[in-house]
Amino acid sequence: MSERKLPLGETLIFEDSAKFIGGSTFLEAPLKGALVLTNQRIFFEEHVGRRDRRILIRLEVPLSILDQVKISRGGFLSRPVVTLIYRSKENTLEQPSFIVKDYDSWKASFSRVSIGGLRIA
Repeated sequence: MSERKLPLGETLIFEDSAKFIGGSTFLEAPLKGALVLTNQRIFFEEHVGRRDRRILIRLEVPLSILDQVKISRGGFLSRPVVTLIYRSKENTLEQPSFIVKDYDSWKASFSRVSIGGLRIA
């Protein structure tokens, strides 16, 4: 994964390659990139361009506004999916979903942060 500079006081918890598959009024699926969890937010970044590659943050959600996070294990023919559930500034229910690689690491990572102000056990 890429090395990134985070604001003072923000620490990286986990990062995984991801594919956005839907559930957001702000993004169009599919998009490939990385889903990044810090102690303050979760964001999805996409790498664009061929020669002069740059990173665009396509979705950024403070952990304090998340109502719920669902992590499905996946199965024989499917991969794990992380779904973020929250209300946008426009008060619409957003449920962006991302196919990820590692169910166990996401489960453990979310247990290390506070979601909506509550610590997940």
